[in-house]
Amino acid sequence: MHQVMIVEDEFIVRYGIRSMIEWEKIGLQLTGEAANGKEALELMKDGLPDILITDIKMPVMDGIELIAEVRRISPDIKIIILSNLEDFQYAKEAIKHGVSEYLIKSDMMPRDFEQALLKLKESVGRRNAANEGAPAFQPEPAHKEKFLVDLIEGTIRGASEGSSKAGQLGMAQLHSAYFMHISLNDSELGFTERLSLIRHLLKQAWTEGSSSYEVFPDKQGEINVLFLAFMNEERPSPAGEMQKLRQWAEDFIQLLSKPSGRLATIGISSRIRKWTDVKEAYAQAVKAEKQKMFLGCGHAIIYGTDDMSMPAAAKAEHLRISSHQIQSMVYAFQSKELTEYLEELFKQLAARRDVDLVQIISLELLMILTTLWPDVSTDAQQVLELKKQYFDELSRLETLEQNRIWFIQAFDALVQHLILMYNSDRNSIIKATQYIQQYYHQEISLQSISTLVHLSKNYFANLFKKEVGESFLEYLTRIRIDKAKTLLTGDLKAGDVGSLVGIQDPKYFSKVFKKITGVSPSEYRHLMREER
Repeated sequence: MHQVMIVEDEFIVRYGIRSMIEWEKIGLQLTGEAANGKEALELMKDGLPDILITDIKMPVMDGIELIAEVRRISPDIKIIILSNLEDFQYAKEAIKHGVSEYLIKSDMMPRDFEQALLKLKESVGRRNAANEGAPAFQPEPAHKEKFLVDLIEGTIRGASEGSSKAGQLGMAQLHSAYFMHISLNDSELGFTERLSLIRHLLKQAWTEGSSSYEVFPDKQGEINVLFLAFMNEERPSPAGEMQKLRQWAEDFIQLLSKPSGRLATIGISSRIRKWTDVKEAYAQAVKAEKQKMFLGCGHAIIYGTDDMSMPAAAKAEHLRISSHQIQSMVYAFQSKELTEYLEELFKQLAARRDVDLVQIISLELLMILTTLWPDVSTDAQQVLELKKQYFDELSRLETLEQNRIWFIQAFDALVQHLILMYNSDRNSIIKATQYIQQYYHQEISLQSISTLVHLSKNYFANLFKKEVGESFLEYLTRIRIDKAKTLLTGDLKAGDVGSLVGIQDPKYFSKVFKKITGVSPSEYRHLMREER
């Protein structure tokens, strides 16, 4: 029975690994556990395991150091590394030391983990058989994946280096190949489940002998297929080859949707002929897949087709978003006008076909939403939860149409909330006007008066103008000038009158008085005396 050792610094993770697998049932024996690399090496003095399962980030001695030491002790031990998706760079370093499999902790499912163990158990069996006289070279899947990841990241630059490494891994030479980037849309599957599902269905979909392919995840966790096209058939024309590939991709999308209804989008690169073209082909396939933003999900999209072009007229237009205009429409309860504004905005985005621009505009709209809600709600916890909900929902949107509908509904919900608040908060505005009429001679700011009536400053300012018909400052100034007119009929000096109504600077008082009445304080007094 093959022996397995677990190295993981978190007890709960070790316990989970130990509990999720029926070890004896699959022909494996769990012989040791360690909390770091140093402890694991101590245990190995009593005997080496056939399979080592290790975390990457650990205290004392991390997984990469442990793997390097293990490889010096024995090149035959099969190694599974556990990591978080953001630790992919560490995983790549570990792969250099001959790791057989790597699994993402957060997505790790029992059946996927069991499959990985069974595959390594079979590999150990073949190795033992080879040692008994049946030599066979079986490159580890992780070695191929590392090679392909190095290609798409540009680590391998020379054509000869690419061909040499491909040959060492038993991979066919490139003559006519294509890169496919597969995205499962709105999928709740974890990384490992998605990879397992696509690999399983690829085996069903591929016609044996017609071509070959390599499947691997990129550092974002998306699944990619390097398709070595139609090698053993009579070669069709380039256009015919591309049409055949598109048809296969569309059939595969249908196959993916059958068991669960999940939609997938596949971006397809232009033809490549050498290993060093893989990096550019990957970028093309990713760019093509992103066009689902405009074309919708569930399509095979080929890079460089007319579907991806941006009209020249759209390029010439300068797209702007006015946060002030949107806020004004929200506070004025102009739902219809706001919807029309958003419709026109998304119409322009559709014409431009620029995925990055859609993301920028969506982020700006989200910022406006999350800025307005704290101004119109007194429940801070509710606002925080709503912000989390917004970010979560927006991260799941994949097409421009989904974004358009979502933002129209989100802003409409905000306006409806404001309408409900308006009736209850009108009394607060009445209270504010009464306070101003009584204490106009004191220093009153927008911040102080909004705090007095328990409303946010921005919300109060907009609500005040809607209810009173003029801004807070205009209303306060008008009240002060009206009071000053009364006082100027007496014998007080104009400067003293200004101080008595709350305007301390005589020059400023005179300027404001003349702006509102059309005459200076002294001229006004003279006119009043003449009338009497």
